[in-house]
Amino acid sequence: MSTRKVFRFPIVLTDHVFDKVRAIDLTLAEFERLLDTGQVIEEHTLSAETVKELVLLVEWTRPLHIVVIIDQRRREERILTVYEPDPARWSPDLRSRR
Repeated sequence: MSTRKVFRFPIVLTDHVFDKVRAIDLTLAEFERLLDTGQVIEEHTLSAETVKELVLLVEWTRPLHIVVIIDQRRREERILTVYEPDPARWSPDLRSRR
Protein backbone atom coordinates (compact mmCIF):
# COMPACT_ATOMS: atom_id res chain seq x y z
CA MET A 1 0.00 0.00 0.00
CA SER A 2 1.26 3.44 -0.84
CA THR A 3 -1.29 6.17 -1.38
CA ARG A 4 -0.96 9.90 -1.13
CA LYS A 5 -1.82 11.19 2.34
CA VAL A 6 -4.85 13.46 2.32
CA PHE A 7 -5.73 15.16 5.59
CA ARG A 8 -9.51 15.31 6.00
CA PHE A 9 -9.62 16.84 9.48
CA PRO A 10 -7.65 19.57 11.24
CA ILE A 11 -4.10 18.54 12.13
CA VAL A 12 -3.01 18.46 15.77
CA LEU A 13 0.70 18.28 16.57
CA THR A 14 1.69 16.77 19.91
CA ASP A 15 4.39 18.36 22.08
CA HIS A 16 6.56 15.36 21.21
CA VAL A 17 6.35 16.28 17.51
CA PHE A 18 7.51 19.83 18.22
CA ASP A 19 10.52 18.42 20.09
CA LYS A 20 11.34 15.89 17.36
CA VAL A 21 11.06 18.49 14.58
CA ARG A 22 13.56 20.68 16.42
CA ALA A 23 15.86 17.72 17.11
CA ILE A 24 16.12 16.80 13.42
CA ASP A 25 16.84 20.43 12.51
CA LEU A 26 13.60 21.01 10.62
CA THR A 27 11.56 24.18 10.97
CA LEU A 28 7.88 23.90 11.76
CA ALA A 29 7.05 25.70 8.49
CA GLU A 30 9.13 23.16 6.52
CA PHE A 31 7.45 20.30 8.35
CA GLU A 32 3.97 21.62 7.65
CA ARG A 33 4.81 21.96 3.93
CA LEU A 34 6.12 18.38 3.88
CA LEU A 35 2.82 17.03 5.19
CA ASP A 36 1.22 17.62 1.77
CA THR A 37 3.78 15.33 0.13
CA GLY A 38 3.33 12.20 2.27
CA GLN A 39 2.57 8.67 1.17
CA VAL A 40 0.61 6.33 3.48
CA ILE A 41 2.70 3.15 3.76
CA GLU A 42 0.84 1.39 6.62
CA GLU A 43 -2.67 1.66 8.00
CA HIS A 44 -4.13 -0.06 11.08
CA THR A 45 -7.67 0.16 12.40
CA LEU A 46 -7.57 0.75 16.15
CA SER A 47 -11.33 1.04 16.68
CA ALA A 48 -14.48 1.82 14.70
CA GLU A 49 -13.61 5.53 14.79
CA THR A 50 -9.81 5.49 14.96
CA VAL A 51 -7.15 4.61 12.38
CA LYS A 52 -3.36 4.78 12.73
CA GLU A 53 -1.28 5.58 9.64
CA LEU A 54 2.43 5.50 9.01
CA VAL A 55 3.32 8.13 6.42
CA LEU A 56 6.56 8.47 4.45
CA LEU A 57 7.85 11.96 3.65
CA VAL A 58 10.65 12.09 1.07
CA GLU A 59 10.60 15.69 -0.15
CA TRP A 60 13.16 16.88 2.42
CA THR A 61 16.93 16.49 2.88
CA ARG A 62 16.38 13.09 4.53
CA PRO A 63 13.36 10.77 4.41
CA LEU A 64 11.04 10.89 7.42
CA HIS A 65 8.24 8.79 8.83
CA ILE A 66 5.30 10.25 10.73
CA VAL A 67 2.67 8.43 12.76
CA VAL A 68 -0.84 9.85 12.43
CA ILE A 69 -3.96 8.96 14.41
CA ILE A 70 -7.19 9.74 12.56
CA ASP A 71 -9.88 10.28 15.19
CA GLN A 72 -13.26 10.54 13.49
CA ARG A 73 -15.12 11.13 16.75
CA ARG A 74 -13.02 14.21 17.54
CA ARG A 75 -12.72 15.06 13.84
CA GLU A 76 -8.96 15.55 14.04
CA GLU A 77 -5.72 13.99 12.83
CA ARG A 78 -3.06 13.87 15.54
CA ILE A 79 0.54 13.53 14.52
CA LEU A 80 2.15 11.53 17.32
CA THR A 81 5.77 11.43 16.21
CA VAL A 82 8.20 12.10 13.40
CA TYR A 83 11.47 10.22 12.95
CA GLU A 84 14.20 9.29 10.51
CA PRO A 85 13.68 5.62 9.58
CA ASP A 86 16.55 3.27 10.39
CA PRO A 87 17.71 1.73 7.06
CA ALA A 88 18.55 -1.52 8.87
CA ARG A 89 14.87 -1.94 9.81
CA TRP A 90 13.29 -0.84 6.51
CA SER A 91 13.42 -1.84 2.85
CA PRO A 92 15.63 0.34 0.62
CA ASP A 93 12.61 2.46 -0.39
CA LEU A 94 11.62 2.84 3.33
CA ARG A 95 8.08 1.63 2.57
CA SER A 96 8.09 -1.79 4.24
CA ARG A 97 9.66 -3.30 7.33
CA ARG A 98 12.39 -5.92 6.98
